[in-house]
Amino acid sequence: MTGIVVDAMPPRFGAIARIFRDTRGASATIVAIALPVLIGFGALGAETGVWFTLKLRNQSAADAAALAAAYEVIAGRTNVTADLTPAASEGAVRNGYNGGTPAVIYPYSDTTVSNGVGANLQQTLGAVLASMFLTQVSVATKAVAVIEVLDNPCILALAGSGTALEIQPGTHLDMPNCSAAANSIGASAVELKDTTGSVTAATLVTAGEVSLQGSPIDPMAPPPEFLLASPAMIGAPSVADPYASTLTHGFLTSLMPTAGGCASSSTAGLTTYSGNCVVAATSLTTAGIKLTGNTQIAGSWTVLTAQTVDLAPGTYWVTGNLTVQSSGVLKCSTCDNVAGTGVTIILTTRTNKVGALSIASGALLNLNAPSSGHFAGLALIQDSNGMPTGTSYTSHHSSIGGRQGATLNGLIYFPNSSLTFHGKPSASGPRCLVLVVDSVSVNSTSSLDTGGCASVGLFGLPTVNMVALAE
Repeated sequence: MTGIVVDAMPPRFGAIARIFRDTRGASATIVAIALPVLIGFGALGAETGVWFTLKLRNQSAADAAALAAAYEVIAGRTNVTADLTPAASEGAVRNGYNGGTPAVIYPYSDTTVSNGVGANLQQTLGAVLASMFLTQVSVATKAVAVIEVLDNPCILALAGSGTALEIQPGTHLDMPNCSAAANSIGASAVELKDTTGSVTAATLVTAGEVSLQGSPIDPMAPPPEFLLASPAMIGAPSVADPYASTLTHGFLTSLMPTAGGCASSSTAGLTTYSGNCVVAATSLTTAGIKLTGNTQIAGSWTVLTAQTVDLAPGTYWVTGNLTVQSSGVLKCSTCDNVAGTGVTIILTTRTNKVGALSIASGALLNLNAPSSGHFAGLALIQDSNGMPTGTSYTSHHSSIGGRQGATLNGLIYFPNSSLTFHGKPSASGPRCLVLVVDSVSVNSTSSLDTGGCASVGLFGLPTVNMVALAE
């Protein structure tokens, strides 16, 4: 019997079923669905490369920012807002950075850095190709520059131009344990006048150049007159005056007596004056004078030819010029550089004038600074910082000479004066002779040393620093 087969599924449902069973074009469909994601990941990868390149560039900018800020610190400019941040910004911009203002951290320290300057840079970018994943991205970079001490100069000449350190013909300057630093940018910032002179030093450091007879030398191949343990550093950052904020007018005059005439007594041609009082300089004329410590000498004072002035240990303030004529003697016979007893002489102001110092080459000068107390390490000081309004100087030049056997030990501080100098540190006990001046001309064979400065109580020495990236 012939059967009849009846399709129970209506035609339209069969068509639908065939569509679900048909696998043709499935790959295209999957690709179409996944393509936006694939494009997004590709875009993210491409843009990540751009961000990584930017991070590398900004790391160089962060390095430059940290170094620039560190050099400001070396120069004595340490205000983060006014000094360090502008320097860091300029350094970063010069290296391609165009993000926000660098965040400068000073002083910076962590487990590896104890004296550093940190610079953090952050640049925010809007996402373009990767915008389906991110709206923006921040690229952060950090650098830390460390400041290390290279040397403590025996001479710091602060003048910003001209010849700051001059060594005269026939003169040998001997400072094998320390350097000389000159902040001048001049072509003869440090100058040896001719080949009859010479200098022995750890090194010479200047913002300008070192010259012999007016011609700059090659630091890597110096003439034989320059006996340096390390090559001269030219074009170096300036060295800050380490005493500008401490040796102020208020500090230097805080213990100065201002009232009471000094009592005196005379025996066998020697006049002795009591201390903690004021004596008129014009009264100090006898052939032999003994002064007691903590005395103000009012007015300009001249130690006369053939006159001997013997200072007891302590401090002496002179409110005018101090002059020691040839064959005059200014000494402290009871001072002891080994035991640390010494004297400090301070040129300070009265009627708004600060005096100058003039010690003749034929004078005898034997003085050492005390190793303790308010003025530890200070030998000859010209009041210079934080002065009363209207203060001026009787002269912007001073001179320190002294015949054979003359010695000075401690800090010589004349930052507002040029100085003609020759001398040497104490023959016994710790050797410490340091000059901080505007400029100096060494006119006879001299020696200086910082090796014993800590022992005589002189800390915070001038410092030649070097900067290196630590992080």
